[in-house]
Amino acid sequence: MNQPSNAALQVQAIAIARSPFKSRFGTPRQSGLVADALGVIQPIKPWHRQEAWVGIEQYSHLWLIWQVHDNPHQPASSVRPPRLGGNVKLGVFATRSPARPNPIGLSLVKLQRVESRNGHVLIHVSGLDLLDGTPILDIKPHIAFTDCPKNSDSGMAREEPIRLPVDWTQVPPAERESISAIEKIVIEQTLALDPRPAFHDDPERVYHCPLFGWNVRFKVQEGVIIVMRLDALSPNAQPNQAPSPNHTGR
Repeated sequence: MNQPSNAALQVQAIAIARSPFKSRFGTPRQSGLVADALGVIQPIKPWHRQEAWVGIEQYSHLWLIWQVHDNPHQPASSVRPPRLGGNVKLGVFATRSPARPNPIGLSLVKLQRVESRNGHVLIHVSGLDLLDGTPILDIKPHIAFTDCPKNSDSGMAREEPIRLPVDWTQVPPAERESISAIEKIVIEQTLALDPRPAFHDDPERVYHCPLFGWNVRFKVQEGVIIVMRLDALSPNAQPNQAPSPNHTGR
């Protein structure tokens, strides 16, 4: 049997993702979990022209193949998936952890619309689980009869994650009124997934989750996400963040 070549595969980004998620902490662990998270895929020259995207509107969903670009983890042969409480080790290839030999991710997003602006195509999608600025390596249409096989088994991920209630009563009224309706929905959907690392259980610890233009401060007490306040996020700010389970295992 011929051995695979050791030559490095040369790949280039064909687009950049724009999303409300500004940090690993808070970014959903899977696509589709925050269904209202809207984003835009911005193709890069020469793939920005309309001819490369003719016919894509007929599909409801798209596969995004992307690069883990924000300080990717060193490859590991085993990881501790947050879904299993961070206490059980599985082989990296039995998970969707980004601690892989190649820092590549796969996401299924819903296609909202395709826009042409000054000769440049913009692809509007929802259900993103990508950091803002993520390089997109390829986009492929989702085909239901092959991509959704009957009687498939999702292993440890057979059930959707539990969603916690989100309490906004601690946020001053002026701050609540400063965010848009869609921002509030996405913030709530994101926090309900409890982005804390599985081993964190300090009811007094305040977490900082940058979303849109806000640094969202919250606690988790007795199974309830309590939003404390919303601070405007400086473009150059580096919020104090807890380690994100999004990058320890999926």
